[in-house]
Amino acid sequence: MKEKFTIVFQPYGRRITVSEDTNLLEAARSAGITLRSVCGGKGGCGKCKIIIQKGEVQFNYDPKEKLLTDEELNDGYVLACLSFPKSDCEVFIPPETRLEGQKIQMEAKIPKIIPEPVVKKVFVKPTQLEERAGNQLEKILHLVGVESFPSHVEEKLKAMPTCCPEGATIVIRRYKGEVEVLGLEEGNTTDRLFGLAVDIGTTKVVAYLVDLITGEVLGYESSYNKQLMYGEDVVSRIGYTMEKEDGRKKVQKAVVDTINELISRLTSKHQVGKDEIVDVCAAGNTVMTYLFAGIDASPLLDPGAKIPVNSITLDSKSVGLYVHESAKIYCLPCVSRFFGGDAIGDILVSGMHKSPKISLLVDIGTNVEAVLGCESWFVTTTAAAGPAFEGWGIRFGTRAIEGAIDHVKIDPVTLKAEYTVIGDAKPKGICGSGLIDLLSEMFRNGMVDSLGKINTELKTPLIREGIDGYEYVVVPAEETAIEKDIVITEKDIANLIDSKAAACSAIGILLKKMRLSVYDVEQVFICGAFGNYLDVNSAIAIGLIPEFPNARITYLGNGSVAGAYLTLVSAKYRYEAEEIAKLTTYFDLLKDPDFMDEYTAAYFLPGKKELFPTWWAASRKIKRS
Repeated sequence: MKEKFTIVFQPYGRRITVSEDTNLLEAARSAGITLRSVCGGKGGCGKCKIIIQKGEVQFNYDPKEKLLTDEELNDGYVLACLSFPKSDCEVFIPPETRLEGQKIQMEAKIPKIIPEPVVKKVFVKPTQLEERAGNQLEKILHLVGVESFPSHVEEKLKAMPTCCPEGATIVIRRYKGEVEVLGLEEGNTTDRLFGLAVDIGTTKVVAYLVDLITGEVLGYESSYNKQLMYGEDVVSRIGYTMEKEDGRKKVQKAVVDTINELISRLTSKHQVGKDEIVDVCAAGNTVMTYLFAGIDASPLLDPGAKIPVNSITLDSKSVGLYVHESAKIYCLPCVSRFFGGDAIGDILVSGMHKSPKISLLVDIGTNVEAVLGCESWFVTTTAAAGPAFEGWGIRFGTRAIEGAIDHVKIDPVTLKAEYTVIGDAKPKGICGSGLIDLLSEMFRNGMVDSLGKINTELKTPLIREGIDGYEYVVVPAEETAIEKDIVITEKDIANLIDSKAAACSAIGILLKKMRLSVYDVEQVFICGAFGNYLDVNSAIAIGLIPEFPNARITYLGNGSVAGAYLTLVSAKYRYEAEEIAKLTTYFDLLKDPDFMDEYTAAYFLPGKKELFPTWWAASRKIKRS
């Protein structure tokens, strides 16, 4: 019989009893605590650091992996995913491991539109059925536009003078020529019509509660996607669905539970009944859409996989959402295994599908999505930029949580970093926008060369030799929340250059395919949670995105939830979304013969001369000694 032990997790004070073959990452999940785990608990990322304060664990760690420093090992640090209890334990979760307080982009630029929802209500007076019930029923059928009512609705209508003395409201759904009766409500409820727009992100979920009569957003809420407990990236989550019994159901339930929590918050705050939410629209990348829908996502791991280019409609009752029992869930269409409904939402809200101007849309995250086109055509691709911008592979990298450095400037005289921190807290690490600023500032000030090597000839104690080569001290230990120097190393810089090269080469490939130059692009749209905090000048300086001399740059915010909103409030945007999906040609970089050439050319700062017409020349004049 397997021995069981009690684990106490501090600073939360939560305790749980687990068997000896349960690792501490799984134990934390069971206790309702989500730790950072980019690799999904496979011992590859080194982010689930914890400190064993009491008790004994079996730590299956190979020091050659160098996921922990000697100092951390001496201080009692272990990786939760590789640690199994051998006694009762008390565990401390350090600030850098806690997945909480992330700055989530909820706001979006939503154009004003005339509401034309697919769900509407029709009020029926009780007097209409008092005489000649059969004939009146036919008149109501004609009024509503359906051939017949569900039996339970018809029975209620016939009994309405008795059971509904004030009349009743029929809830109907019209889309693509089909009309469906969703239900019958007592009295006149035609002024109570609500919907939910949802952005299902890999990391976070955002929900808008919308008045479908006026189009007004009553409120929005956000939360971490509970699927994070099964891995921070989509591949880890697909792996879980394949490896574990009922894995697909568990992963689906995790995101449904997340959305239900947001629904509960929104309905409570705005005095709306959950059963008054009669329509739901959701946007997410292809994997997130499949996992939410309960569809097998394992085929998406195949580079040659082709998917149906159409929207998905689900029954809310079968999914388990806390909304009207007959409500439908409309998922925006996906184009390829890496180009999903979230990107279609971005295009919808940008309006580039209605403009003759050549436009580029970029969504930067773990995956970079790039769309080039205008009203009559779109070409798109995605690049695995890697999770460096999310903090993986960067010693002091982190997500955009409280305590993350989000912007950096370096004094050109003292070479000391000046920074801002999310939440005005002491710094714990550096998030994506901060890393881009930091590398840009180091390059501008001659602290790194075009290959990302740190300039050791500069006379400053802030540049020193460390365990991963030379490093620059961004924040001294006494100013941090973690009581360690926060540094950026040459190894970190190499990972950042790798990520930025993938992003830039994806855009370069699209321009090359369409025989366009950076001068031809007239509009650039930057979207996504990460993009909203991005300093575009820093991004250009390191070659993350090309320099577009003639383009107007617009930040869209959360285009995914905005796209879901548009399709929720107006049926015509569903038709537009599906038309965009059909007009889109996807290029798979893994199969493109030009990709490696573009990628190699982007593997220095800033990148190819043709993509950086003014900044490339200026960067060559910077003194580096």
